[in-house]
Amino acid sequence: MQAWPGRGADIMANPGSSGRRRLACALVLLPVGVPALWPRHVHAQLPAKGGGIEFRIAFEDKDSPDHTGSLTVPAENPGIIVEMVQMLPARLGGEIRVQLLRRPWARCLAELEAGQVDAIFSSSFKPERLKIGLYPMKNGQPDRALRIDTKSYKLYTRADAGLSWDGQRFTGPERPLELVAMRGYAIIDELRKLPGVSVSEVDRAEVAFRMLLAGRAHGFAQLSEAAEHVLRNTPEFDRAIVKLEPPLMSKDYFLQISHAFHQRHPKLSARIWRALGEIRQGEQERLVAKYLKLSAD
Repeated sequence: MQAWPGRGADIMANPGSSGRRRLACALVLLPVGVPALWPRHVHAQLPAKGGGIEFRIAFEDKDSPDHTGSLTVPAENPGIIVEMVQMLPARLGGEIRVQLLRRPWARCLAELEAGQVDAIFSSSFKPERLKIGLYPMKNGQPDRALRIDTKSYKLYTRADAGLSWDGQRFTGPERPLELVAMRGYAIIDELRKLPGVSVSEVDRAEVAFRMLLAGRAHGFAQLSEAAEHVLRNTPEFDRAIVKLEPPLMSKDYFLQISHAFHQRHPKLSARIWRALGEIRQGEQERLVAKYLKLSAD
């Protein structure tokens, strides 16, 4: 290590008893952020501020009952899933410290793959997503007992569009059938497997509903709770849009953990998944009732 000029150089060159005392005093007075004096391995071993291992979780920046607001995490009533995730540190005895980050969903997936975040929610299982992160698995399949939630995709269309869905196929408008879905959502690949279906991707549900009203799309495939949240808050859409039954697809959703975090903390990752499954079983019904009441008030 190169000595600082002046008195510091004398201290380093003459490490007698008085020199050692002066060196100790000099180090105390140094700015805390001077990295050259700290070995690299020390930084990784320092405890996270506030205690526990930092656990960075990204989730979508769209307003829904699961995660209210958009760019930030509201201090009050942040959403059903957010409240469940916020219970993790206490459930794990302070073993982790959760940091919540809001991102567009496609960016959540990209940052998980890059290890820039430690986990994301809510992620449905797709085999190709295993390359970007891990799910709680049992006998080669996602463990349903450790899911965050189960949700259904439904199709929304204009009341006068003449579109119908019988659970297997669409009938109504001439092909190609123009559908819309949220960018990066799992339903897109499933819809594109259907004959005569074209799928456009959008970043906001409001854009999709306006496409329906303008006649630029026949239907919007969306998670039902998120769609209903927008419709309740936008009378213009609610008057003109109808929901088709049965659901297009129902899927389980999970906290997906990055490969990097899981490699560093495999046992802790398993405890996180197990704790979240317990939280869902014990708290989700109460939280759903709470947010239904809030939306009705």
